[in-house]
Amino acid sequence: MGIFRRDAGWRIPMNVKRMVFMAPLLLMLVWPVRGAEPLAEEYYYAIEINGTVCGYVRFTTAPLLQDGRKMLLLKHEILMRVAALGSQVESRLGLTYHINPATGRFTYHDSTIVQGEMRLFSKIRIEGGQAFVSGSGINQEQVVPLPPDVVLANTLYYPHLVADFVDRRLETKTYPIFDGRDAQVQETVYTKAGTETVRRAGKTYETIVLDSLNKWNGMKSKLWLDTATGIAVQTQHPNRLSYLADPSVVQALQTANLDANILSKANISIPNAKEISYMKVRAAIDPTGLWVSPEALNVPGQRFAGTVKDNLVEGEFEIEHRRYDGSKAPPFPPDFSRDPAVKDHLAATDLIQSDDPVLVEKAREITKGSRDSWEAARRLSRWVGENIEGAIPGGGTARGVYDTRSGECGGHSFLLAAFCRGVGIPARVVWGCMYVPSGGGAFGQHAWNEIYMGEAGWIPVDTTAGEIDYVDSGHIRIGVHQSTATALNARKMEILDYRIGSGGPAEPKTSTEAKFEKYLGEYTHSSKGKVQVIVKEGSLVLDIPGKIALALKDPDEKGIWQSKLTNSVYVTFGGTDSGAITEARIHELLPMRRTGPLDAPAADVPAELRGYPGKYLLVQAQAEFLVQYEGGVLLLNNLAAKRITRLKPQGVEGRWQDESGNLSIRFALDGKGEVESLVLESVSRFRR
Repeated sequence: MGIFRRDAGWRIPMNVKRMVFMAPLLLMLVWPVRGAEPLAEEYYYAIEINGTVCGYVRFTTAPLLQDGRKMLLLKHEILMRVAALGSQVESRLGLTYHINPATGRFTYHDSTIVQGEMRLFSKIRIEGGQAFVSGSGINQEQVVPLPPDVVLANTLYYPHLVADFVDRRLETKTYPIFDGRDAQVQETVYTKAGTETVRRAGKTYETIVLDSLNKWNGMKSKLWLDTATGIAVQTQHPNRLSYLADPSVVQALQTANLDANILSKANISIPNAKEISYMKVRAAIDPTGLWVSPEALNVPGQRFAGTVKDNLVEGEFEIEHRRYDGSKAPPFPPDFSRDPAVKDHLAATDLIQSDDPVLVEKAREITKGSRDSWEAARRLSRWVGENIEGAIPGGGTARGVYDTRSGECGGHSFLLAAFCRGVGIPARVVWGCMYVPSGGGAFGQHAWNEIYMGEAGWIPVDTTAGEIDYVDSGHIRIGVHQSTATALNARKMEILDYRIGSGGPAEPKTSTEAKFEKYLGEYTHSSKGKVQVIVKEGSLVLDIPGKIALALKDPDEKGIWQSKLTNSVYVTFGGTDSGAITEARIHELLPMRRTGPLDAPAADVPAELRGYPGKYLLVQAQAEFLVQYEGGVLLLNNLAAKRITRLKPQGVEGRWQDESGNLSIRFALDGKGEVESLVLESVSRFRR
């Protein structure tokens, strides 16, 4: 549909917004001669995703005198442009390293990232065999003990690999490497894959090729190292490549589409995805983000039969999530202080800031008066589902998502976990994939929550998909979120069997089709092509070829056929006086948050209209709109499209319409009666 909704479950996965954090892994420092004095220089690398050059890094090196020691100062400027599920994301990252030129180890490192409204930073310093980590969402500096043989790689220059695989001619070696993104010392195995002559940026390099496998998060890569200098000429990760380039790369950037990375095509279209009660899937998945075992894939509601080798998961999943009815729920507020098994799921982290006073106060407000912990958890889940808009990249951390009222699936899940933990209910973020009816059916990388209910165990819920007290059985769980390097990397997803609803006797096909017969058929729009209205699995379905199939609820008294998948889309039909259907109308709702007043508001705004003018943000597209008053009328100014629309009142307070009648606006008020947002409703009319 172009813009993806909060409750549709169509979300950019949490790893995508953090791909820029991973960019340093893709980019390697040019060191003139191994062991030589560092020089003041400037270098470029290209970042290519799915064959599209979508990013570059410009970095400079310069001598640095620190406490009487000669060091290397390394600075980066990174830019990446990607698109995912209808949203454009431009990411900018700045990095600084202080590097010991004799060892290649860094002693100080900081980073800043800007993506839309999201702004994150981190800082690492190495002192006395320890790493001190601080940054966004970290209330207290983390201290990580480092083993004596730890590798403090700057991610750009690899003297230890050259020494071992070129000078000592090793075939394989395991290194303890400190990963600042996860504040962890992680074991990574490097294996010699051969040698290769590579030409990049107008030069020819003799390289040694190494395969790497991180035994903590499963990340795999291939590295081409120049044997003469120790620099990386290029690095290959799944679906992305970085390599030495010249300054012209800055002008060559395009936008890489990540949809193929996020969505893995399935073999069956299931429009009524929210009511999947059983599913059997044959899968091949090569995930990163945690080290997977077959035992960890067998959890309540999910059975796995197959193999896991070097984190490659191959086998069959059977999923059958049963809805929890709240029986034997713990009292509220609960007391889990004597249960060490859930201690970690009550603690604050840099992403789940459950000790943040603002989040704790809001969680207490939402749950006040709850009769038990399940009611409290459902209230919190509903609040997140109804108040946080789907956005790429969103707010990043739990507090950032709360402040911006926007986030993708990871952001929704971090906030709900923080809310639950803030009132004493153990909660965690899990991830894997979920079935979505996009593009004829697919599995999209996804994150959701599990909430602990004592004797009943861990109960899954998915606020992003609008499943506030359950998850449908199209969810395949890989594990608990632990790493910023999370990615599904699905190679094959084949549905072997599935059921909708209880699986009991269904209404006969002939009677179902007869019930909906007058609506069935093909409808055409002058510029948007064709849609099909069909019957499938007992529901009327709006099928937009190549995009999505939406199962519809039966109409209400106003003739509104609400989508079962999302509250942001509904369908109405128009016809003749005799009852013949001639038109299908698709209604899309786009909520926009008010971000502030106009820079130069008009002085002659009537008193009854003064609350409407202002700046409004469509978070899904990071597009700003202005509501202005001029010449006695309200105007909607779409800054990105450079289009101004005149509005006229609909006759109901707070409701307005454009002159064509295809666009209407409703202003929403907060508890104080002040405008907090507007909802733009567009109508696309398809003729039969």
